Amino acid sequence: MPGYTRQDDEVLAKDMEDSVYYWWWEYLRLSPAFWFARETGHSLKDSQMAKTYELSGNLKTNNFRRWWDETGVDIFPESKRPPKVKVLDLENLQEHRFNEKAVYLEVPLTITKETIFKKIREILNEIHDGSKLDVTRSANAIFKLHTKKYRLRAVELEYWTLLYHNLYPSIKAWRVGDRLQFAPHLRVRNVERKDDYEVESRFNRLTSLTGRYLYKARYTIAHVERMSFPNASKIILPENFMPFGERLHREYREAVGTIKTKAKTDKNESVWGKWLHEEYGTTLKYEIARRNRLTEQLKLPGSKIRQKFPDFIAGKTDLLD
Repeated sequence: MPGYTRQDDEVLAKDMEDSVYYWWWEYLRLSPAFWFARETGHSLKDSQMAKTYELSGNLKTNNFRRWWDETGVDIFPESKRPPKVKVLDLENLQEHRFNEKAVYLEVPLTITKETIFKKIREILNEIHDGSKLDVTRSANAIFKLHTKKYRLRAVELEYWTLLYHNLYPSIKAWRVGDRLQFAPHLRVRNVERKDDYEVESRFNRLTSLTGRYLYKARYTIAHVERMSFPNASKIILPENFMPFGERLHREYREAVGTIKTKAKTDKNESVWGKWLHEEYGTTLKYEIARRNRLTEQLKLPGSKIRQKFPDFIAGKTDLLD
C-alpha cells in the first residue's frame, strides 16, 4: 500500500478494502477446511493450518470491516517503521546505534551532486541486491505478504473463478470465462461450434484461460491455509493428507462434497455447497451482472433477463433475450 502510516484507524480500514489484504481475507473464508472447522468445532491436525486458522479470528462474518477491526488490524500491519536514510550527528556519534544492514559513507560537499550520485550508485550496485531484494523477508507483521510482486487483478479473477466453480462444479470452464468476461474479444456466447478452426480456437482459448485461473486459485487456497499469500505456486500434498485426522476424514469429505452420500440435499448439494449458495449466491449474481453491464436490467421485475438470469449463471442457457 502507498505510504506506511494512516492518519487514523478509519482511513486505514477503508484503504484496506481496496488492497491485497481484503482478498487475503476472502480466500481465507473460501477455505473448505476452515469452514468445516468453524461449523463443527473440530480441530485441524495439520499444525500450519491450525495456527493460521487460530490467528485468522472469526471468519464466519461476511463483513470485512468488522473482521478487520477485530482481527486484521492486529495481524497485517507492521509493528515498526522501516529504517530511514539519515545524517549522522558527528558530535554525538558514540550514541548512534549502528545498523549491521546499512552502509556508512563519507560524502564530501566540495564536489558536484552529479559526481556524488554517480559514486553512490556505483557503490550500491556492488553491495545492494537491487530489484532482487526481497523486502518481505524483513517484514515483522504476523501475516506477512509472500511477495510484493503480484497483480491484484489476477488475484481477483482467480478468486471469482474458484468461487464460481465451487458454486456450480458442473459448469463448463468456457462458460465461467464468458460469464465473468475474462476476454470479451473471444465471442463464444450463442455461437455454434461447427467445423470452424477460428470458432473452435476461441472456445479453447477461453477454456484454457479459465482453467489456468482455477488451478492457480486452488494452489492459492492451499497456501493461504498455511499463512502464505499471495502465492499461486504449485503445492503437492500427500495423497493421504487428512487435515482433521483419519477418524474425521470421511465426515469432512462428505461435508465438502468430495465423496457421494446416500442422503441427497436440495439440488443434490453438499452441506458446504449449500452454505456457499446462501453466503455467496447473490454476490456472484451481481458480479456477473456488473461485468455484463446488466445491473439495471436485473432491477426490472418483468424483464426476460431477470427471468433467465439464474439459468444463465448455472450454464443451462446462453440466451438472455
